[in-house]
Amino acid sequence: MRVVLVYRHPQPGSFSIEELFHTIAVELREHAEVIEFAVGSRWQLLADAYRLRRLKADIYHITGDVTYIAMLLPRRHSVLTIHDIGNWLFTLRGWKRRLYRLLWLCWPLRAAGAITAISEATRFDIVERFALTDRPIRVIRNCCGEGFRPFDRPFRSECPVILQVGTSPHKNVHRLADAIKGIRCKLILVGKLVDDLAAKLVENEIEFANFVNISREQLIEQYRQCDLVSFLSLSEGFGVPVIEAQATGRALITSNISPLREVSGGAACLVDPRDVDAIRAGILKIIEDSDYRNSLISRGYDNAATHSAANVGKEYLNLYRELLTC
Repeated sequence: MRVVLVYRHPQPGSFSIEELFHTIAVELREHAEVIEFAVGSRWQLLADAYRLRRLKADIYHITGDVTYIAMLLPRRHSVLTIHDIGNWLFTLRGWKRRLYRLLWLCWPLRAAGAITAISEATRFDIVERFALTDRPIRVIRNCCGEGFRPFDRPFRSECPVILQVGTSPHKNVHRLADAIKGIRCKLILVGKLVDDLAAKLVENEIEFANFVNISREQLIEQYRQCDLVSFLSLSEGFGVPVIEAQATGRALITSNISPLREVSGGAACLVDPRDVDAIRAGILKIIEDSDYRNSLISRGYDNAATHSAANVGKEYLNLYRELLTC
């Protein structure tokens, strides 16, 4: 079986999907020939489709973002993975939103031979928003990339380092900044820092450092050097930082919403992401209660193990085989 994993055009600082599927590719190569293909710019769409078809693959798996290319590939041989529809729901407006709905979602969802979603929450959004009651959508969860392994270090309860991956509005960093006001800690932010958020951090007298467009290795190092991970999103398709934190051995506070509640597997401090007092209480409990903190870490290792690349790769392989026998 020849499988082509189709990736988006490489972008500095955006590598989570590619790293995820590169890890899965390692497992798939035990059973199939795997080609990892990164598309060019959108102006090269037709040329990319031509090159992909010339590969004569048994399966073309569009791994995310460049969903529109499904319309130019053989239906019977194409798999489309949807991570979330948050960009359409919350970010875009006007004609861009309407165009995105058609070219990135509606038409590709109809064109693909098989569709996967990375969580039940994403599957539900697709079915509800696009009336796909006639199309089965397989839920295949994410794993974390290579390099996220246990890394033991003493917890600095006197001044813990809190890691926050992602700074876009739905990541809810403004409420995190209010919650840790007055707590002696250092906040590490990975992602572009907008002016009003930077101003809030300064106003709240929070010590912080900001990293933008870092490499995967640099991101792993941030997990290793932190004491706890905060991921208090208001909306997610899956929430890979949850598994990355647990695999590294870091206590985690995250939102008590789907899919983060399910992905964390009972191994995180779950709080209402809109309640600043609840966020603050959860962070203080992790800092002050070592037994609770160690319990989260121990259970986190177990939960991360259930999201192994081997398990995820096996699920995709079964899907490929089913598609080819239809």
